[in-house]
Amino acid sequence: MSPNYRIDVDRQTNTAVLSGVFRLATPEQYDGVFAPIAARLSAAPEFTVDLSDVVLMNSSGLRALADLVMAARRNGTPLTFLGRSAVPWHGKSVASLQPLYSGLTVRLS
Repeated sequence: MSPNYRIDVDRQTNTAVLSGVFRLATPEQYDGVFAPIAARLSAAPEFTVDLSDVVLMNSSGLRALADLVMAARRNGTPLTFLGRSAVPWHGKSVASLQPLYSGLTVRLS
């Protein structure tokens, strides 16, 4: 069964674009799927994760996003999450990660 999500990491712009439905069963599965993002995040002077086309992300996925925020904090890397205000969990869940790191910016269009 193929996944219902997609992750594209652009090394030139230090941006990861996520799309689709993220319903991985465990946090460990997200660790594997998000590994290219984490690797690029550790090497980039700043990084952006575009969640605009993510329809659903379960709690394990939200924990994985929090792990990315903590990795950015450890590295001192400015991190931006992009989303859409029309998607309720973008405004609630993604925005709730801001207190974890002062270098996190959440932009909802």
